[in-house]
Amino acid sequence: MGILKNHMIDHMVAHGYSDKTIKLYTCCIKCFSYHYMKSPLKISYQEIESFFLYLRKQKKSESTVHIYYEALKFFYSMHNLKERIPYFNFSHCNKRLPEVLCQNEVFQLLEQCNSLKYRTILTLIYSAGLRISEAAKIKLSDIDFNRKQIFIQNGKNKKDRYTLLANETILLLKQYMQIYNPVDYVFYSNDIAKSISTNSIQQYFRKLLSQCDISKTIHVHTLRHCFATHLLENGTSIFYIMHLLGHSSIQTTMIYLHMQSLESLNIVSPMDKHHFDLMQTPAIVGHQMLLQSA
Repeated sequence: MGILKNHMIDHMVAHGYSDKTIKLYTCCIKCFSYHYMKSPLKISYQEIESFFLYLRKQKKSESTVHIYYEALKFFYSMHNLKERIPYFNFSHCNKRLPEVLCQNEVFQLLEQCNSLKYRTILTLIYSAGLRISEAAKIKLSDIDFNRKQIFIQNGKNKKDRYTLLANETILLLKQYMQIYNPVDYVFYSNDIAKSISTNSIQQYFRKLLSQCDISKTIHVHTLRHCFATHLLENGTSIFYIMHLLGHSSIQTTMIYLHMQSLESLNIVSPMDKHHFDLMQTPAIVGHQMLLQSA
């Protein structure tokens, strides 16, 4: 699939797709091609439909199946073979709310970090609402200590934005910089000229979770969800949060309205408008009558 892959990559680059999406889509087409051990151009409509049946029998998540579908749709559209793709409705995707930690749980998690480097990275992700790829690519020139803000260059969908730089994060960053002396990228790999890999951050986070007593299923990206949810709970306008996160649509940010702690909303149940006389509840009355008859 070498020539087809290169053609697909060139086509995606020309249309402004991100490196992450290009890697994901080409990987999907490669797996699809290997499944049938032939060129994807020679795979029929019925075989494509069977492939999606195979994915579902393998218990792949709905989001994974959807990614395969979008990759195949792009590939066959590129070759003017759109009619070869069966129609599937994915409107029910992503209905589950992601898990979040309360603020104290986040603080406890960060305090468990024994590595100054990774404590600084994870604190930066939480305090500024960064994606893991954005945190890995932060450069010294992107940090403005005086104005307490971070410039995110070329984020998702090629968007630039500014986000918050918290006081506690400033202290951590300055301590980290004194020890690690970054030159270009704030968080570098073994080669000081190259940024840290997202895999390194994810591996450390998994190791950290195994040390902590947290039963929830969370990932590094959970810290970004926590940032948005906690801002909402603290009374920040959802429109400000939208811009801090770099969302293009308010609809994307609206999910965090459903993730707030109900206690923080000060909503009173209609049941709380009534007070039972506990001495008159059936269980107590019945118990009293049993005692009198005994």
